[in-house]
Amino acid sequence: MLINREHVLSAFDRYTSAYDVTDVKVKLKIDHTYRVAELCDKISDSLNLSQEDRDIAWLSGMLHDIGRFEQLRRYHTFLDKISCNHAELSAEVLFIDGNIRLFTEDSSEDELLEKVIRLHNIYILPDDLSDRELLFVNLLRDADKVDIIKVNCITPRAEIYDIPEADFRASTISQDVFEDIVSEHNVDRNHSKTPADYIIGHIGFVYGLVYRQSFIEVRQQGYLDEMLDFKSDVVDTREKFKMIKETINKYIDRHIESI
Repeated sequence: MLINREHVLSAFDRYTSAYDVTDVKVKLKIDHTYRVAELCDKISDSLNLSQEDRDIAWLSGMLHDIGRFEQLRRYHTFLDKISCNHAELSAEVLFIDGNIRLFTEDSSEDELLEKVIRLHNIYILPDDLSDRELLFVNLLRDADKVDIIKVNCITPRAEIYDIPEADFRASTISQDVFEDIVSEHNVDRNHSKTPADYIIGHIGFVYGLVYRQSFIEVRQQGYLDEMLDFKSDVVDTREKFKMIKETINKYIDRHIESI
């Protein structure tokens, strides 16, 4: 697949300029996109992929959240459960509306890219993916998860979740969510009921990581520790966060050492 990265970057800038780039939420997703694409490069490098495959991975990072801008315009929120599935919308914007051709004229990997983008936020992947499809899906999902952890620290939570910070500090943790996280499972979105649950849901992204480089990036950037050190006003929540932190750090250590 032929990809001109400078053209992709220019096309992305033109596409997003149609939205209110002064809006904090729009800026958040633009910045997130660039970082995810960069992480796709880092993970690709660690896997010694060919330059063509590195370009495909990078392009998936640039395009994976393009539906977020339309989601925000239509629904004024990034919360999928009260608006729409943003990954599905991204795939529709690109491959049904035809906007993929703004970024590349080469259609040889359209089927792969559409599947990768459509599946990047799914809870459990289908078991009928080819090895090549699984490679790119996992690579994008890893890069996305690593940066979402960062976003949770560099952006006020109130801007991400539309929930006041005081509500987070006063929040308890649902028992189902706590059991998910300490048993080393991704948090089931249906279990999340409280503001603290949303934080833990994103901490649980660590359990979905596949590649060693992704664990290294999470450890080195330090934002996961910042999330785990959440300053709650609720004693029970603080105690549970301590147990969660211990579980998570052991998990990361084990995967950096063993993968």
